[in-house]
Amino acid sequence: MIILTFKLKYADKRWQQYLEETFGKDISEKFSIEANATAKTNELTVNLFNFKENSEIISKIKNDKNIISAYIVSNNSVKKRIA
Repeated sequence: MIILTFKLKYADKRWQQYLEETFGKDISEKFSIEANATAKTNELTVNLFNFKENSEIISKIKNDKNIISAYIVSNNSVKKRIA
């Protein structure tokens, strides 16, 4: 299984709203998200399972200033680093 996984820093909006505006409603509904908020950070980990290397999604990730890191993972190892 190929997984797209990336981390976002807080973008001054609700996470779901931000993801819908950035990636579109259809894609954002497929995301599995996990928020991690502490006194020092507010980050979100997003996973998209069964990822078929969509160049539009990869381009949006590369150009998003709020994305901390992004990877394509296959068989529990990093296949490609995006950001």
